[in-house]
Amino acid sequence: MKKTAQKWLAILPLALLGITMAGTPIIPMPAYAASEKSFSDVPAGHWAYDAVEKLAQAGIVDGYGDNSFKGDKTISRYEFAFITAKAMEKFDTAGESNQELIDQLSSEFAAELNRLGARVTKVETKTNTWVGGETRMRIVQNDSNRGGKKLGGADHFDFRQRFKFWGNVNDNISWAGRISTSTSNKFGDAESSTGSDVNLDLMTVSAKDTFGFDNIRIGRSALDFYTNGIFGKAGNVDGVYINKKWGDVNFRGWTGNIKSSATNDANQLTTGEVDFKLADNLNLKAGYYAADVEGTSTTAGTGTLNTNTGRFDSSQGWTAGMKYKFGKYTLLGDYVSTTLDGATNLPKHPKGWAVQVSNSQGPAALYPAVNLVNPAKVGTDAWMVSYRNIDAGTIPSGAGAFDVTAVADPTQPYSVFTHGTDNEKVLFLAYQNVIAKNVLVSLEYQDFKIKNRGLTNLPSDRLDKTYMMKLEFFY
Repeated sequence: MKKTAQKWLAILPLALLGITMAGTPIIPMPAYAASEKSFSDVPAGHWAYDAVEKLAQAGIVDGYGDNSFKGDKTISRYEFAFITAKAMEKFDTAGESNQELIDQLSSEFAAELNRLGARVTKVETKTNTWVGGETRMRIVQNDSNRGGKKLGGADHFDFRQRFKFWGNVNDNISWAGRISTSTSNKFGDAESSTGSDVNLDLMTVSAKDTFGFDNIRIGRSALDFYTNGIFGKAGNVDGVYINKKWGDVNFRGWTGNIKSSATNDANQLTTGEVDFKLADNLNLKAGYYAADVEGTSTTAGTGTLNTNTGRFDSSQGWTAGMKYKFGKYTLLGDYVSTTLDGATNLPKHPKGWAVQVSNSQGPAALYPAVNLVNPAKVGTDAWMVSYRNIDAGTIPSGAGAFDVTAVADPTQPYSVFTHGTDNEKVLFLAYQNVIAKNVLVSLEYQDFKIKNRGLTNLPSDRLDKTYMMKLEFFY
């Protein structure tokens, strides 16, 4: 649960007035006769009960007392104000219809909100600084079918700690930053220098309604998943993002540096994409990218390409994506067609695609670009099945969304840790369950095979099978 000292000060008067979320006074009511109107019950049948019930079902508020909103029990205006204040904290992540409900509730209970110290407008609900975080623990295993190195000892257990800070500069400008541990934090390896490394993997400033765009973001961030997620990166890319929406058509673009380089090369990636809604259950995407990122190989199979031969100087290509909802299921598809510049010993026009079927009701993106479930909604679960088939060189090195999703020795040839989106055919299965509020358990399985064995020295197309269980805590 994300809280700030200022937010607690904002709701402190409610506690001092003796009202609990169960509606039981802890201080005798007569002491507050001057506020009698605000303590009055909201009559049964009032539209606010239905509004809060909808917000509770959407996971925006926790409900009433025992985490289920009791629409058949009248509660006071101050209790409604308390619930509304918590909903206002999640305004920016709520859907359009839920944002309208929050606006209506904040208007209805404006007087009570002001007495609580909460502001009515959605921008003013933000404090200058917010703090949140995530703790992740994993158990991993692999089955190297080609006789490669298997994980052992401390390699089977690792953790990651993230702390995020964000807030507003003014009504139009916001900022965000995140500190994260490195990827080498292994249980049983505490004395290793990498086991305590941390880095600033997010640091951005965003402006709304600026220079004709709905949003402009600059700084260090995640590489926003391109199409439905065949492109992507969790953090540590530096660049500029722009977004503009016209009705059911949405444009977004990004340009920046996607990976470090010992030779100070630009490693620039530029993307542009249009997303348009054809029907209530069907969205299509189309885009173009250009990458000043070279592809390299070594005879040992440890280059940026998942090959032991070939190279290229740069690449560009076009992309397509689709989202189709049928009943409680969602079908996602991505396609990429690339042209390699200066290609040697490689097909000049590689292609790649990915499909995913899931019963997830969350945001439409290839797992694990986003979770399948909302960690705040206890008892929910979801599964997904995906398959990807990607030629060598299709996705620029540093932009593969499936890289580092499996755990394996990064130094071994054709490592599925560093090469999760190149010259491969992969079956990916996942299941997630919210076992307690903000506590998420995930099970993952990936079966990796080489796409074009002629570009390797492998005796068969079998690579690794990886197994993973994650326990994540969000706050």
